[in-house]
Amino acid sequence: MRRLRPTTLLLSALLAAVPALAAGAAEGSAIASERVADGVWAAPTPGGANVGWFRLGEDVVAVDAGLTEDVGRAIVDEIQKTTGRKPRYLIVTHGHRDHAGGVAAFAAAGAQVIAAEKAAPPVLVLLQSPPAGAAKSESPAGPRRNPVLTVADRILFVGGPRRAEIYYLGPAHTRGDLVVVLPDDGVLFPGDLATNGVLPFMHSADVDPKGWETALPRLAALKIQKMIPGHGAIGPTEGIGQTLAYVRKVNEIATRLLVANVSSELVEAQLHSPENKIENLPVSPDHVANVKASLEFLKAERAKPTAPPAGRTPPPR
Repeated sequence: MRRLRPTTLLLSALLAAVPALAAGAAEGSAIASERVADGVWAAPTPGGANVGWFRLGEDVVAVDAGLTEDVGRAIVDEIQKTTGRKPRYLIVTHGHRDHAGGVAAFAAAGAQVIAAEKAAPPVLVLLQSPPAGAAKSESPAGPRRNPVLTVADRILFVGGPRRAEIYYLGPAHTRGDLVVVLPDDGVLFPGDLATNGVLPFMHSADVDPKGWETALPRLAALKIQKMIPGHGAIGPTEGIGQTLAYVRKVNEIATRLLVANVSSELVEAQLHSPENKIENLPVSPDHVANVKASLEFLKAERAKPTAPPAGRTPPPR
């Protein structure tokens, strides 16, 4: 418990500021970017998700597209303002709307969209939807259609002096999370796998809490100096360890509740017991939802049929 204290102190201190920050970000679609490294920029966006972009030789690569098509257009404008070019590629870290909602604006600007293989379906839905506010009669040729380049394992980009590595680390925050590493710059785009001072969102419909716990040490092993997380402060890297500590603790609590056969309805009450508390972290609705999601995942895993030993034929039914 003591080793978690720095994590929980930071989380509890910043969680109180999140509603005010989100309210401020929701006003308008203006994007104000900052330079993270030479040729690398990042910005918070209306809706709360951070985005970034970087030069790759003569091209520009963007990471995530914002909540809506309007926000996406504002990001494209800021990219042109800072680099003098339109984005050539858009990497979508996962299919949640706060990261992928503006994907059509990037496609309209000529960007090739890249997503994890398992995130492609929701990204395609956003790409193929008619523009917001458009009447059906305005799209006689049908919905917009744009191909999505999918990643099953990894892709390496090389352009000029910069390398960019895109990895799929397996199911975690969602079934289709990508991370982007700029090894020569020491910059990481972890999507929502790691946050800075913001409680991780562990109750996606397709979350894999154990896979998340497995993926984070691989990020922690990277030699990085700057992190552009999906949510939270841009720059600090401490969020990797903090997110790992939190996810691991949530999974520990959920495992204990599973062994005790605690129902989902009683989780919140159990979180107030000393053995299930995380020091300095309030039992907020999001924290309760995270533990419930981990518990339900573990229940589903336990309910899966056990595979027969190798070489043995299962008995007929």
